[in-house]
Amino acid sequence: MIKSIFTRSGIYTALFASLTILALSCTGSKTLQATKPKDGTEVVQAMYKRWQNKWYPNFAFEQKAIFYKDDVVTKEEVWQEIYSQPGNLHIRFNGFESGNGVVFKADSVYNFKNNQLQGKQHTIHPLVLLSFDIYFYSPETTVAKLKELNFDLSKVTEAKWQGRDAYVIGTTDPENTSASQFWVDKERLYVVRVLTNNKGVPRDVEINNYKQMQNYWVATEILFKTEGKLTLKEEYFNISFPKTTDKSIFEPANFATARW
Repeated sequence: MIKSIFTRSGIYTALFASLTILALSCTGSKTLQATKPKDGTEVVQAMYKRWQNKWYPNFAFEQKAIFYKDDVVTKEEVWQEIYSQPGNLHIRFNGFESGNGVVFKADSVYNFKNNQLQGKQHTIHPLVLLSFDIYFYSPETTVAKLKELNFDLSKVTEAKWQGRDAYVIGTTDPENTSASQFWVDKERLYVVRVLTNNKGVPRDVEINNYKQMQNYWVATEILFKTEGKLTLKEEYFNISFPKTTDKSIFEPANFATARW
C-alpha cells in the first residue's frame, strides 16, 4: 500500500511538473508571437532560425507558364526548372531541345536562345532569395542583398493576407503597393508576397497554394502582376527534392548539354 501511494505520488508529481513546463512553454510561445519585430532584419533572422537545416536544399519541378494580356491568355508553355542552394537556378523554356532558357548563378543571370548566350547581367533574383536562399545564407548576407534590392528593412508592419496574419517589410502602410516590400506568413515564416518598384513600374508577385510535401512547405502557384494586371501564372507539378545536384548544370558553359 505504501509503495502504491508513493508510486502514485510520483506519477502525480511528474504529471504536475510536465504540465507546468508545458504551460510555461506555451506562455513563451505566445509572448514571442505577440512581440512585434522592430525591423525587417529581425524577421529575416527569425525565418533563418526557424528553417535552418530544415528547408529543402535542392528543388526540381516543371511548371505550366500561362501568359496574359488584358486578362486574356496569350500563350502557354511548359518549363523545366531546378534549384540548388544557394542562388543556383536553371530554367528551360518548353523543353531541353528548345535551346532557350536562363541560368541564375552568383547574383548574375545568363540568357540563352538556341543554346547561344545572349547576355549576362548582374541580378539578385528576389523570389529565389526570399523563397530559398534566405534559409541558407547567413542573415547578414540576406540583409545585405535585400538592401541592394532597395527593400527598406527599417519599416515593418502587420496585415492580413488570404486570411492569415503576415509581417510586411518595406513599408508601414500595407495599402501602399508602390513601395518595394515583402510579406511573410507570421506563423510559418515563409514568404507569401513580393512587391517591387523598378523605375516607377510596380510589380506584385503572389506566392500561393503552399502545400506540405515530404514534410516541406512548397508553393505550387505564383501570380505575377504588373501595374495591377495579371501577366503570368505559374503552376508547379512533377515536384521533387533531389538529395544532391550536379553543380555543372548551373555552369553557363554547359547550358546546351545540361540535363536533370
